[in-house]
Amino acid sequence: MDKKEFLELLNKYNAGLANAEEVAFLDAYYNLFDHEDEAFLNLNQAEKENIKNEISQSIKQQLLQEQIEEKRIPLLVKYKWLAAAAVFVLIGSITLLLLNNQNPTDQIAIVKPKASKHNVEPGSNKAVLTLANGKQITLNDKANGVLTKQAGVVITKNKDGQLQYQITSEATAGINTISTPRGGQYQLILVDGTKVWLNAASAITFPTKFNGNERRVEIVGEAYFEVAKNVGQPFKVKSKNQVIEVLGTHFNVNTYDDEVADKTTLLEGSVKVSKVTNGEVLRGNSKVLKPGQQASVSADQSQISVEIADEDEAVAWKNGYFKFNKADIQTIMRQVSRWYNVDVEYKGEMNKDLFVGKINRSEHVEEVLNILQRSKINVAIKGRTIIISN
Repeated sequence: MDKKEFLELLNKYNAGLANAEEVAFLDAYYNLFDHEDEAFLNLNQAEKENIKNEISQSIKQQLLQEQIEEKRIPLLVKYKWLAAAAVFVLIGSITLLLLNNQNPTDQIAIVKPKASKHNVEPGSNKAVLTLANGKQITLNDKANGVLTKQAGVVITKNKDGQLQYQITSEATAGINTISTPRGGQYQLILVDGTKVWLNAASAITFPTKFNGNERRVEIVGEAYFEVAKNVGQPFKVKSKNQVIEVLGTHFNVNTYDDEVADKTTLLEGSVKVSKVTNGEVLRGNSKVLKPGQQASVSADQSQISVEIADEDEAVAWKNGYFKFNKADIQTIMRQVSRWYNVDVEYKGEMNKDLFVGKINRSEHVEEVLNILQRSKINVAIKGRTIIISN
């Protein structure tokens, strides 16, 4: 796509004739100026608006001078109006921006969805429930209704597909675990009303009845919590490297072993994150988070670090998409691997390109690979293995 064809697209937009994909293209183009990359950090909002207006006016002036025929959007457009290099890839509901420091030649690629040649479907609601007596129930294909009863606890799959725990007066506590495979996710409601979303390759272990002065669960992988308030019985989430204490709040916890650190992102309320070493909570090594903050802790860190969170990125998986904010290819592929249940193999030294964007998790894996190919990444798929080469 050359500049003339890009102007044609803008002309369609101004005339109210652009389709949804074309509108998304132009929105992504203008939204680049709001991205806080190094190239824009020194610009205030007024300067950004001036640049936008200058580009817009320049385009509109050329539109008045040129007669342009109606054409379909081609696959690729190059332009040099911006100072920082970028690649947008739009595929249905997918938008991906590649940031690099190579040269000021910018590209926008629009990739049309293709029929899948490989039988790699996106993830879905899949999980296994392990009861206190060791019995396992595969939840994938269970119909709504009562699944089982144990020691006064009724376990039901409700109309929304969530696993829900309810107790009777004679209930006694037992330990249950719900685990999702790669390519799976699941939702449950604990006996106190706390709602939990489990991401792929994750597990939560919890009592069927909360006794004593606290409500404690343990997780591996990633989970999002909406904790029911109970001031007299704090809710605690334990993982390998940390313990999170809350009264009632919304937060996300990412504890995958292949990530560099456990990350707790607070959306609402207040939580205290404490570092765990050799299974023990370290006194004096904790941080209280405010909404919009993220704590990071790992076995290699002596202290817990806290920074401003990208809340949308942290809970994107729960809302049905991936979101990347200056992510390298390895970070992207770890998420792809878990959700699509594929292995990833790297050949050669990977470049340091960073990506920003969103991908709908309902897309087939081949469409995701399409995006990477348009971003100049060599990608191949063999069976359930994705090969990334330099």
